[in-house]
Amino acid sequence: RSRQVLRPWSVAVPSCGRLRLLSKSSMATHPTLGIRLDRICCIGAGYVGGPTCATIALKCPHVKVTIVDLNEARINAWNSDDLPIYEPGLADVVKACRGKNLFFSTDVRKSIQEADIIFASVNTPTKTQGVGAGRAADLRFIESVGRTVAEYANGNKIIIEKST
Repeated sequence: RSRQVLRPWSVAVPSCGRLRLLSKSSMATHPTLGIRLDRICCIGAGYVGGPTCATIALKCPHVKVTIVDLNEARINAWNSDDLPIYEPGLADVVKACRGKNLFFSTDVRKSIQEADIIFASVNTPTKTQGVGAGRAADLRFIESVGRTVAEYANGNKIIIEKST
């Protein structure tokens, strides 16, 4: 009897069987939503967005996943063998998918325009000043993502907030 080894990235994303059913063809459009569901843009290439969306790319090889960040050095690291973060097994996941259905870029505008689903995966640190300082989340980065998506979106998008 074999044992399944669970790594953090292997349980972070549920099976995408439903997504697969909705997007067998890369030209298929969801009948109710009126959009395709096989292109994901993740804004934020950090500790949340990188591993989460790399795992989606691994589990859903028919879905194109593009992870974008304004930090060019971070994107260059994701495109190299020296990843900017460490998670057990993450390097193997990235190597298996990068250049196939997993891409890293600084072109936020293009990625938003091409995407059907957008993950907002940016920092939400604790506020250091003002009302709620030391207790409340500082939402300026997530608000910036919202403004950027509103500026560049060229149609309907599904937005998922997955931040720290």
